[in-house]
Parts: sequence; structure tokens; C-alpha cells
Amino acid sequence: MRWWRSLFNPLFAFIAIQLAWIVVVAGWLYWFLGSHRQLRTLAEKYSPELLTGGPDWVILVEGLLLLLAILAGVYVIFLFWSRQAALLREQRLFISQVTHELKSPLASLQLHLETIRRHQPSPERLAGFLETMLADAGRLNGLIDNLLSASRVEQKNWALYPQNIDFSAFVERYFRSRQFTLPRAGKLTLEIEAGLHAMVDRDAMETVFRNLLENAILYSDGPPDITVRLHGKGTHCLLEIADRGRGIELAHQKKIFKMFYRVRRKNENIRGSGLGLFIVQANIQRHGGQIDVESGGAGKGTTFRIELPRCQPDTGGESA
Repeated sequence: MRWWRSLFNPLFAFIAIQLAWIVVVAGWLYWFLGSHRQLRTLAEKYSPELLTGGPDWVILVEGLLLLLAILAGVYVIFLFWSRQAALLREQRLFISQVTHELKSPLASLQLHLETIRRHQPSPERLAGFLETMLADAGRLNGLIDNLLSASRVEQKNWALYPQNIDFSAFVERYFRSRQFTLPRAGKLTLEIEAGLHAMVDRDAMETVFRNLLENAILYSDGPPDITVRLHGKGTHCLLEIADRGRGIELAHQKKIFKMFYRVRRKNENIRGSGLGLFIVQANIQRHGGQIDVESGGAGKGTTFRIELPRCQPDTGGESA
């Protein structure tokens, strides 16, 4: 029964339509030229004065244009179906991945709480449990933030509330506070040019930083080695977040900002929802900036570059 259902797959239908179109065109040409020969034979026999110089090409061209228009319509429908089918597959993977992402930290939290209740651990062990539980809660909070952000950026009336801030101080404060949350032996280097100002929505920009930092950590085979650079570039602020992790192949670099898209490699199971970079790009674009990615390929690290318009310091004393 499955083989019969597969015949109704749109791909097979599209191929069948192409074959049918070729048959129809061939039949049309055969009929048209055959009819013309018959009419010419009759004209030669009964009314030689009705003979013309050749076939009526206008009718032939009109028929072919009609068939081409039908073919173009079929191709457009197939193209939209392909995109919809790809999106549906990504959504199904997303639901599966998010379910796993929600269950893992919840299961960890439940296990630690039950251990604390039953065994009354020593203060040292309890402190370790609390650190793990806080990390799991932060993981859940980040996932929920991404889900809410993805829903928000899809809305047409979504708006930011930017303020003129000391962007240099804002970037340095955010990343310096995360230096001590890196995995063991992780390294975070800051190269920040002071005094750069920009119109920024703090919450949205922190979401950008959080997602890029999480990616840099997750896609590092060993202890993460991350460098954050900020400097002025004409009328823009240029922020670079570089790591020495697994890198991104060229074929994936133009797709990673799509919703639900994830780079999947064999024997690799890295947590994530496929929403982070989509949210990052949407937030940066809404700020009037742009983001791009550069990587030499697998194992050669990745650099994300963000350009935001600069502005003069707010004389009203707005701080970061």
C-alpha cells in the first residue's frame, strides 16, 4: 500500500506532469502539422487559389505559449510545495528537539531535588547541587526566551525600544560578567574600544549576545576560546565574536540564519532549537544593522560580525 501512496508524492506528480507536457507538445505539433498537410492537399485539389506560403505559425505559437504558461504554473506550485515541505520537516525536528531540551533540565532539577530531600547532603555537596540546578534553570530560561522572541519577531507590529547608550561599556559589562560562567579552562578575551555609542534595545541586544555566546561554547570541541572585539568603523560599530570551534562549512553559511535550520553532522547531538541565529539576525536588522558569518570550514572556527549604526553621546547623560 505504501508504494501506491508514494505515487501521489508531489515530486512524482511533478515528473509525471513534465512527461505529460512533453507528450502533449509532441501530439500538438503532430496534429497541427498533420492537419496543415491535409488542408493543403485539399486546397491543391479543389481550390489552388487558397494556398498560402506555409503553416499558420501564429496558431502554433499561441498553443505553445498556452502550454508554457500551464507548465510555469505547475513549476511555481511545485516550488512553493517544496519550501512548505522543507519548513514542515524543520518544524517537526524542532518540536522533537525542543521537547528534549525541556525534559533534560527538568529531569536534572527533579533528580537533584529528590536527592536533597531524601539524603540531606553535606553543605559542600548541596552547594554543588545548587550550582547545577541554577545552570539547568538558566538553560530553561534561555530556551523559553528564544521561543518568546521567535514568536515576537514573526509579528508585523513587533517593535524595539532603543536608547542612546555607551555601547562599549554595555558590551564589556555583559561579556565580562560571563567570563566566570564558561566551562572549565574556557577563555574569553575582550578587545573593546571605549566610547562607542549606539541606539540599542538592551533586552534585544542581550538576547543576541546570549545566543552567540552559547553557540561559541556549544560548538567548541574542547575548552572554548572566544574573543570579543568591538571597534569603530566609519559611521558604524563593528562587533566581532570569534571562536576556535568546529567551524561552519561554506554550504551552510548562507542557511544558518533561517528559522529552525541547524547544521547537523553524523554522530553529533548538540542541544539547541534552531531559533537562536534566526532571532539574532532579526534583532540586528531591526536595529538597522547587519550580521554576517565567516568560517574557514570544519575545525577552523567561526566569526560573527555585527555592524550597528553609531551615534553621538546623549547629552542627557544616558548610560549603559
